[in-house]
Amino acid sequence: DFVGPGFQRSGPLQVQVNTGQFGRTFQDRSHAFIVRKRPDNVSPWARIVNMNVRGRRGNIVQVYPSVEYDFVPTDLTIGVGDFIHFQWTGSDANPNGNAGNGKAGTDRSNLVQIA
Repeated sequence: DFVGPGFQRSGPLQVQVNTGQFGRTFQDRSHAFIVRKRPDNVSPWARIVNMNVRGRRGNIVQVYPSVEYDFVPTDLTIGVGDFIHFQWTGSDANPNGNAGNGKAGTDRSNLVQIA
């Protein structure tokens, strides 16, 4: 019931809760995903890197507390025999007026193979 290093006691534990919020319902932003078995044609010793896109369309002020688009991992070195699994989502519900290219109100991405 008490927190403190060694023999010190700082008092009873408390949770700072605004009880006025208990009865409210907030938007459910939970996500579900499935982890699939490695494909049979991929060696069990092959490296598979999960490449994600994080962030939202818009400038840093418009997307706060999110971030502008970025790849995760930000730096990636791939060798022969390695695999990349790309994973990201888009939206047709982005606020109109946010900075960026493309149809207003959307948040879509494209990928171009260069090499």
